[in-house]
Amino acid sequence: MSNWYDDICEYYSVDPETALELGTRSTGRKPNLPGSKTCNPVSDMTYEDIWESSERNTVDSIFQFYRDQGAWATFRQCVRHKDLSQYHISLLSQMLNLCQTRSEFHVCEYGCGVAPFMNSLVSHIREDNPKIRISISDVDSCEHFTFAKWRLEKKIQNRGLDIQLDVKPVKSDELPRYNDLIDLLLIFEVLEHVPSPVSTIKNIYDQLIPGGIVVENFIKHNHDDDDDDGPDLASAAKERDEYYKFLTKNFDLVIGERPDKSPNSTRGWRKK
Repeated sequence: MSNWYDDICEYYSVDPETALELGTRSTGRKPNLPGSKTCNPVSDMTYEDIWESSERNTVDSIFQFYRDQGAWATFRQCVRHKDLSQYHISLLSQMLNLCQTRSEFHVCEYGCGVAPFMNSLVSHIREDNPKIRISISDVDSCEHFTFAKWRLEKKIQNRGLDIQLDVKPVKSDELPRYNDLIDLLLIFEVLEHVPSPVSTIKNIYDQLIPGGIVVENFIKHNHDDDDDDGPDLASAAKERDEYYKFLTKNFDLVIGERPDKSPNSTRGWRKK
């Protein structure tokens, strides 16, 4: 069984202790982030400095912010998910069981970051499972997305899995279109960061099979009490009510509590 840090240490040539330190969230800390063959180093800047370093008043500038982070999000997300592998597998199994009975599944992780759910899937899936196609999407050319692709390709090859991986970047002027309709889509800790959650969920709806499942959460921070909200977007918050109206109209809630009862919980929805 591999350790949570094996891949990130290999990719960035750091030791496990450094990987943990670089990925641990701490307001005001200025880490020296290593570069890689796909990004430049970032040093002597807090996350707040990076956040304040440029205006984000257009979709293009928001997307550029994610590229400017370098390896920040890679380390932070790997540490965030390092103890959640069994949760990933449990949730995926539960959701796939809710999908219509099919010999093949198309699973998509949208706004995937380092693709923690798909990483857990390819790390633990048995060779005799139904054939699975995987799609991942995130901001085009950002470092954490590049790392996610590398890690998944390596594990699929090393395990000899019959899994097709499709990498579909999100561009500032175009939402992704996938090669096949989707059975199960996960959009986890993402919606508060996208310019338009409504456009995003409508794009997803159009590409789900009838009866397909969406697993989502839409984190609602209390900015007065939380100093580490991350790059939440005002435009996303403004669309929250409209987003959930669309979900409620077009999907049945099958897992979790209604958003008005538990705003930050994870929910599963079946397309009507």
